[in-house]
Amino acid sequence: MAQENSLRRNAGESRILSSLWTGLNPALLARFYPLKRLPSGNGWEQSRDVREVSSAEKFTVDDGYEVHCPITDGNSEMTLNWQSPFENTGPDSKAPALSGMLQSGSLNANLQAMVGAGGGEQSDVLAELQRAAGRTGITKLNSTQIFSGMPPVKLSMTLHFRALINPVAEVQAPIAQLKEWALPQFLADDGVIATAVKNSGKGGLSQTIFPSMAPQIVGLRYGDLTYEPLVIESVSEPITNPRSSDGVAVSCAVQVTLATLTALDRRDVQRIYSRG
Repeated sequence: MAQENSLRRNAGESRILSSLWTGLNPALLARFYPLKRLPSGNGWEQSRDVREVSSAEKFTVDDGYEVHCPITDGNSEMTLNWQSPFENTGPDSKAPALSGMLQSGSLNANLQAMVGAGGGEQSDVLAELQRAAGRTGITKLNSTQIFSGMPPVKLSMTLHFRALINPVAEVQAPIAQLKEWALPQFLADDGVIATAVKNSGKGGLSQTIFPSMAPQIVGLRYGDLTYEPLVIESVSEPITNPRSSDGVAVSCAVQVTLATLTALDRRDVQRIYSRG
């Protein structure tokens, strides 16, 4: 695991968990790293802290790791919700059968037949019905769309790992770190009341009422793109991989789905494509 003694880091530094990709342009490696909010509350920065998330269990989390790997099948999907709220406000929707008969001219033909059968002459009403043939109540206003919001942007990709020397460090460790970020950082074993008694006030009011910790917020840099902040929505790892004599996977392609923490606006796009 990322916290094993063989993979420990020096304070203030980030340890890179990756396969050996000698000769590959670093711009082609995706870089994943944990984030924390700025003290001001506005914005995010990379975290290298060692944090205690449970005083009762004395469980700490080390944020000083990054996962680097090449990716394929990368895709960014933005879905923008536009709706036409005025579609059903015209006369065509209020009296669809009558409007259809007027537009097609069938109502005029029927009335003409009735007038002719009665021996009457064509009236002003019939003339007006003739002018209504082929006309519709649909206008540009009826089809005007309004923006009604958008979900967060989805990112999907396949991450590649393979071992040349050490399968544990090159394959197992980076995959394990990704899963640690995707899962809750800590889930209390007991309910709120039992946990409060067990804590005996350790960690303050927040840990007593909310004893568990949500998953890690992460960032991604790839090429000229920087996505911050992101959440990991899914991690799909095949378990029937080629393995070493010790049973450790020597190669693996992991499919992940990420999403932006919030919906994006124009300023966010400028930040995504800015080089830092």
